[in-house]
Amino acid sequence: MSRHRAPGTFRVWLPAAFLAAFAVLVCVQLVKVQVLDHDRYAAEARAVRRGNDTFYARRGSILDRNGNVLATSVDTWDIYVSPRAWKDAERAANASAVLAPLLKADPAKLRVTVQQSEGGDVLLKRDVDYETGRLILKAAIPGVIALANTARMTPEGDTGASVLGFIGQDNVGLAGIEAQYNDILQGKPGRAVYERDTTGEPIPFGQYIAIKPEAGKDLVLTIDRHLQALAEERLAQAMKDHRAQGGALIMMDPATGEILAMATSPGLRYSTLDLSDNKQIELLRNRAVTDLYEPGSVMKVITAAAAIDAGVVSPNTEYVDNGVTYIYDVPIRNWDNNVYGPQTMTGVLQNSINTGAVFMAQALGADLFHKYMDAFGFGRPTGIDLSGEASGIIRRPADRDWSPVDLATQSFGQSISVTPVQMLTAIAAAINGGNLVRPHLVKAYVGADGKREEVAPEIVSRAVSAQTSAAIRDMLFQVVNPGHAHPAQPKNYTAGGKSGTANVPIPNGYDDRQVASFVGFAPADDPKVLIMVKLDQNQDLMTGTQAAAPIFASLADEVLAYLNVRPDAPKYVVKP
Repeated sequence: MSRHRAPGTFRVWLPAAFLAAFAVLVCVQLVKVQVLDHDRYAAEARAVRRGNDTFYARRGSILDRNGNVLATSVDTWDIYVSPRAWKDAERAANASAVLAPLLKADPAKLRVTVQQSEGGDVLLKRDVDYETGRLILKAAIPGVIALANTARMTPEGDTGASVLGFIGQDNVGLAGIEAQYNDILQGKPGRAVYERDTTGEPIPFGQYIAIKPEAGKDLVLTIDRHLQALAEERLAQAMKDHRAQGGALIMMDPATGEILAMATSPGLRYSTLDLSDNKQIELLRNRAVTDLYEPGSVMKVITAAAAIDAGVVSPNTEYVDNGVTYIYDVPIRNWDNNVYGPQTMTGVLQNSINTGAVFMAQALGADLFHKYMDAFGFGRPTGIDLSGEASGIIRRPADRDWSPVDLATQSFGQSISVTPVQMLTAIAAAINGGNLVRPHLVKAYVGADGKREEVAPEIVSRAVSAQTSAAIRDMLFQVVNPGHAHPAQPKNYTAGGKSGTANVPIPNGYDDRQVASFVGFAPADDPKVLIMVKLDQNQDLMTGTQAAAPIFASLADEVLAYLNVRPDAPKYVVKP
């Protein structure tokens, strides 16, 4: 008996065709996933199960010249949570209940923070103290990750804040020495790469790759913490006494360019720093290197040094002061409108005679005068190791709007703008033997292995001869010791210096605001310290001699005694 197959029907072939087409699509997709796009999907899978954490290196400490700590880092922890580990409400509630007391936070707020995140691991708190972080690790809270970090501490409080600067949350320097030497201080961060499960927890014995962080170097500054605190204290008191709006007080070793102290106001204070206040952003700059002012009669020291070095005058060259000199019918008068009659060049500095400075500048001529301005570093940055340094402004004969009146006024510190550090560096060259030295704040680097690298003083150029420098020291000694009591005379040391009182320039003239300053050195024959005292807009309108010179005198006695320099005032010198 023969058998017959049932003929196919539409209801049989249609499902079969659909299933065959579906099978083909699945196979195509499998080929696409497993073969054509294998690398992309494998990479995505690895990314999902791979954790990648950065470990910041120990940031180098900042020390004063004697090894006292000014800024250092302490071990802390950054606490993260993996959102996948807290997807289960009950698990998240239990975990947050354990974590919240350790972080001194509200459990519900912790859960909300994690739930609202859109990215990877959620940072809950940065710089948790070391012991608390250890407790969190010991508690083994599901989904919680503690990464080692460091926090910056300043044991001296606000002292030196404008010099030191500060770092951001990513351990990168944002201002001051912290920013200038960030690459040296920061070291190299480490990294950990590991496999984790679907809850974000590391897989035991999973792949683990770690790069250890390399600690940053310590910096030894030229700053002395005691002198820095003293400078800040005296500047604050001087501003209060003379109702000044700001100022600077800088101490330098004139032979090496080492800055022993640098106080500026307004300035950065850690205790009141609030970066959300736009006005405080201005405090991040160090005004001793960024802000310009007209130095006034302090510039007469440089004019005298240039004229003596060029041989056009000597300290005893005489001229007759009539109280006024005319430059193309423009009268140039003395600051006090006085007439001094016959004077030597030393007398010009002693009495701060404007017309005498003009006499020396005219003897030099404009081209030679500006050649010496270049030699003393005016019109360009000093190269001090702080960011934002201004170049200064000096009008030159090649400028379209220059006139011989500019030469006259520049000779006594007008029509020229400088920074406090620039002016101090120029005076250092005039009295240290004639060398223009680069001012600097870092004395040495110390590696993690204890190896110390000294930063050698740098002589930029020679400004004047050693003979000229000796003559200037003697002239400035006679300014401070004119044969009678002078506000700048220290009690225990010989000294030299020059005051400056300059009005603040405005378009087409000057207003009644002034800058009162004094730059002095001691001992007179072998200067160990050069000090600038500068008061901005002192409301009592006292001159640099009246307001700033007495501060120098008292500081010279105190600073040199601290530095163990033998007193050399006449009363201490034994006559043969």
